[in-house]
Amino acid sequence: MPLFRIGTGGLMGVYYPIGRALAIGFSSTWTADGRVAVAQTSGGSVANVRALAKKEIEAALIQADVAFRALNGTGSFSGEKIPSLQAIASLYPERLQMMVRKDAGIHGVRDLKNKTMSLDESGSGTLAVMRIVLDAYGLTETDLDPVYLKPEFTIESLAQRRLDGISLMSGTPAPAIAQIMSPQFSLVPVDPEIAATIHQRHPYLLPGVIPADTYPGVPEIPTLEVYALLVVREDVDEALVYELTKTLWNAETQRLLRAAHPLGHAITMQSSLYGLTLALHPGAVQFYRQHHALPEGDAIP
Repeated sequence: MPLFRIGTGGLMGVYYPIGRALAIGFSSTWTADGRVAVAQTSGGSVANVRALAKKEIEAALIQADVAFRALNGTGSFSGEKIPSLQAIASLYPERLQMMVRKDAGIHGVRDLKNKTMSLDESGSGTLAVMRIVLDAYGLTETDLDPVYLKPEFTIESLAQRRLDGISLMSGTPAPAIAQIMSPQFSLVPVDPEIAATIHQRHPYLLPGVIPADTYPGVPEIPTLEVYALLVVREDVDEALVYELTKTLWNAETQRLLRAAHPLGHAITMQSSLYGLTLALHPGAVQFYRQHHALPEGDAIP
């Protein structure tokens, strides 16, 4: 039975429930040939890029900024350009969320100095963004007491005061944060001026906000955001990618996505070409042109 493997992220993030909904939707259209789509947990965006390059998976959810760095051989991919990535769609905005204990005395990013903070695991988009944010504030990882674990492995430590905070680049609300958010915790802002400077240096990291009451009682928090992309290898069959794109936007897959997570409502064909940092796969190009969503000649809008 041929498998179509979709790289996602940790169990307490948004990638996994969204990826699982996509896998169910894709599999439902393949009953004739027996192909099955499966959602696989992973270390996140950076790990997904490398798994795609090694042909360990066929598709993945990847932050747009991570995809850009992989394509250009910068940042985490310095010296190892990975040109074999192409997009099916832009899905929804991900936002940097830094959740800290109020009694740790952390009111801004600079207050993270000497604090025990989880930066997510190696291979995650969160870690890549946190390094950029710390640098913008004149800090490095060595200024913190860093921990490199997925949120599902750090929530208990945070609740038991063995950690001062966790960071997560994820759609909102993130299950890991929603699970324990209470008046004992707060979210650390990224100052809008710093976010604007970061955007100048890293164009696909955008100033954004975590809307008020995304987590009950938490006010609007300025932060950074980037789009999550659905990505495939360029060697995946064009006809198959056309069918995947068609299935992504059918009514049943849209229903599955909305049921999987509140951000499923943000996944619309109207925003499917926002924030792309990769060329579209030819199969996706064919679909969007047929539906008048992509001008002739464009591979990246």
